[in-house]
Amino acid sequence: MVSAIDDRVKESSVDLSRDSGRGNWGAWRASVSLAIGVLVLGLVAFKLMLPSEATSSQPAPTRTVFVTPAPEVNKAAPPSPSPEPVPPPPNPESCAEVACVALTFDDGPSAYTPALLDKLKELEVKATFFDLGQSVANNPEPVKRAAEEGHELGGHSWNHTSMAKQTPEQACADADRTARAIRDAAGVETSLLRPPYGTWNDAILHACANKTFVLWDVDTLDWSTHDVAKITAHGVDDPKPGSIVLMHGTVAETVDALPGIVAGLRAKGYKLVTVSELFDSPLAPDQAIYSGPRTGVPAG
Repeated sequence: MVSAIDDRVKESSVDLSRDSGRGNWGAWRASVSLAIGVLVLGLVAFKLMLPSEATSSQPAPTRTVFVTPAPEVNKAAPPSPSPEPVPPPPNPESCAEVACVALTFDDGPSAYTPALLDKLKELEVKATFFDLGQSVANNPEPVKRAAEEGHELGGHSWNHTSMAKQTPEQACADADRTARAIRDAAGVETSLLRPPYGTWNDAILHACANKTFVLWDVDTLDWSTHDVAKITAHGVDDPKPGSIVLMHGTVAETVDALPGIVAGLRAKGYKLVTVSELFDSPLAPDQAIYSGPRTGVPAG
């Protein structure tokens, strides 16, 4: 292209030399042609000097996009409803499940009480003692020992006077006095009361509203027979589930009969407990009981 422009300029120069003799008109035309040629040449040269479009264009900047992943959805099946709580299994030691018998001893403490405690300890039996307040005050050590070895204590009046022969106020005062003597000797409070001879009435029961009257449904008649074999027979053959067995801590033959009674009851499947242990809940006052619930079955 530049060569063509040079040729055009040369031609214009030749034309000017040819037309020099033709006057001013020819000179003007020659000048215009030259100017046009120079202008075209400049435009072409300017365009050639510009960078090509391919090299001048810059690549578009790269933009990095961060995408937060969507939270993972647990597509597992929804959890099944929580099962109903399972009730605890029955307590195999409870007297509601196993037939129990409570052995009780009245009228102590006496000269035979230490030997009786020795036998109970050897046989691993816990019993309930219903003591006379006067005897407790005069001989507190066996009462204290009984409490320390896990036996249950209750009152049996101050000096074995029938409650039915007293006014309700007198009978209750007598019972409270006996309970204080037991507390002073053994350091324990007791609300259990065994009426002497098993005699009582509703007026006395309700007047002594802080006491539970504990009677019995099995009498070994040890106080009457003083016979080891007969005492043992009553103690083994007569009880039922929940029975409260009456014996006396003042009878020497009762101490001798105790091993046979314990062995016989255990052979029949009975568990030997205190009076309160016959029941699933604490004994309520202002009531008289003769036995525990007739529930449970012999373990044997």
